[in-house]
Amino acid sequence: MGLYDIAVKPFVGQADIEKASKWALRYFELIEKIPGGRLFSRWIHNNRPVGLQREVFGLDFYNPVGLGAGLDLYGELYNDLNNLGFSFVEIGPMNADGIRRAVRRIQEDPQNDILAACINDDFLTAFTLAYDFCDFFVIDITSNPSTDVLDPLLDARLAEEAYKPIIVKLPKTIPPSEIEDLLDFSLMNGIDGIEARSIEQVRHIASYSRGRLPIIANTHIESPEQAEEALLAGASLVEVRNGLVRQGPRFVSSIQKYLLKKFAKNERTHPKTDSAPADEKQPDA
Repeated sequence: MGLYDIAVKPFVGQADIEKASKWALRYFELIEKIPGGRLFSRWIHNNRPVGLQREVFGLDFYNPVGLGAGLDLYGELYNDLNNLGFSFVEIGPMNADGIRRAVRRIQEDPQNDILAACINDDFLTAFTLAYDFCDFFVIDITSNPSTDVLDPLLDARLAEEAYKPIIVKLPKTIPPSEIEDLLDFSLMNGIDGIEARSIEQVRHIASYSRGRLPIIANTHIESPEQAEEALLAGASLVEVRNGLVRQGPRFVSSIQKYLLKKFAKNERTHPKTDSAPADEKQPDA
């Protein structure tokens, strides 16, 4: 039993996820202040297990497990959270003011690994402010499920020297026909991937796009089995938040160990990231 089990779990078990996240974040803030805490955390949690590496969006991920948005809202603890075993951390969701706050922190404490920014308002301003400081961008269109906010971002990216991936985050509830419209737009206009909110969305995207759009599964994963299910359904990466908050830092490594065992048992390293699931692939016309 670890310190998290003793100090935090009793408070987060029955609390709503927003309140539970605040308790968890306070714990991770405390760990940050311990001399040598970062190095020790990185050593015991290890985000680079051999056999889970993959390239997605043109970026090299040490493993397929990332931290979803909603915990580190303003980029205050991304390096410490990354040290829990995540291959990437998604900060936010934020508007332009939130991005300004996060950028100040990033300038003081540059990220050690892949950092994503989730933007949910003031899209163009927030995107341009964060462009030099993050590795990819998740555009949350929950409040406006259309392509209107995407065109200015794609135009702005053309003016930048470095190419940064743009990922569209779907609303939790959206009709399949609207998903397909977004997928058609994404395939034709250079959107790099989709963040799905349910296993059903993951399967639909993988099937419709025939694996041409990488998927991040942000599907309330709270067990290693659910992470495997998302990957087998067609996701390239998975994000956790609730599972980390409810179960503690060991949850991330438990997913990694489970996936390594499963993939080894099936005599494969991981589901392919550049194709749809085998039962959904079709020959080219």
